[in-house]
Amino acid sequence: MFSLKCVRTGILALIIAAMCLPAYAKSQDYRLGPDDVVEITVYREDELYREMRISSNGSISFPLIGEVKAEGLTTYELERTLEEKLKKYLKKPQVTVFIKEYSTISVTGQVNEPGSFPLRGELSVIEAIGLARGFTKIAGQNDVKIMRMENGEKKTITVKVGDISRKGDKSKDVQLRRGDIVFVPESLF
Repeated sequence: MFSLKCVRTGILALIIAAMCLPAYAKSQDYRLGPDDVVEITVYREDELYREMRISSNGSISFPLIGEVKAEGLTTYELERTLEEKLKKYLKKPQVTVFIKEYSTISVTGQVNEPGSFPLRGELSVIEAIGLARGFTKIAGQNDVKIMRMENGEKKTITVKVGDISRKGDKSKDVQLRRGDIVFVPESLF
């Protein structure tokens, strides 16, 4: 017969597993891109172990097969791509790809904890400000700037976060991209 302590432990384990499932599912859908760091292992081929950063052109260089496009692929898709290319050299290669480090966005200016944060999928400006522990008392909430590189050119987007928060219109919130910098200026008054 099960004790009450055993049942509680089992229920707690199920709750924790259920909480982790969305994060796991989200990581399975994550698309690799420049600046992500991946760890690649090939079963029983220790000399092929690599930890590498995906280049700005979205590719990695792997022994035996050379340059491989990784940008836009999930870890599963990259594993299958590498296995297919390695079949010329190895019998039934088994590849595992693990994301060691995600590319980042930065939040600076009048937020409580400025810093760089991993971009593990979709992240909006409001969510990024939340990661930085919200606005300071003197933040210019309707003059938030996103600075990004687009087609080799610097682009600035102004977001009225205060209005979005007050009116609840999430359609005006902007999704961040790799390397974006969110700057929250000081309020003029």
